[in-house]
Amino acid sequence: MAWDRVYTVNDYYDGPRLGLADVDGVPHIYEAEFDHSTEDYGDTYFVSPVDPQLFALIVEDWDIWLRWDAAFKRGEVPHHTHPALPGDRERHEALKIAIGDRLKADRARARYKRARFGVSPARETIVAWSDID
Repeated sequence: MAWDRVYTVNDYYDGPRLGLADVDGVPHIYEAEFDHSTEDYGDTYFVSPVDPQLFALIVEDWDIWLRWDAAFKRGEVPHHTHPALPGDRERHEALKIAIGDRLKADRARARYKRARFGVSPARETIVAWSDID
């Protein structure tokens, strides 16, 4: 089984639901499919290639969140500062505007995949994609 890199996990509910990850070595937006029959998420995702400029914006905003999360875990900032440290707040807000509503799989160009998320020995999130028959 081949593992691909996960760049971001922008939404998480009992597992990664939305973010950026490689699919066959190419950055894509992944978006979990909600199963209305079970009222839950499964392991199926829509994946679509991400524009390089949008990719850069999303990863920069993710890096801001990672800095906040590390500081929060060390007890250096309160939760109400989420998702950015005070020094990053202005840039986060600008990135949020620049990204807008574009962090979603383009269903018109998306492929439908099954995902298995894991953690690498370096403690990074990884994913194995498989086709759905």
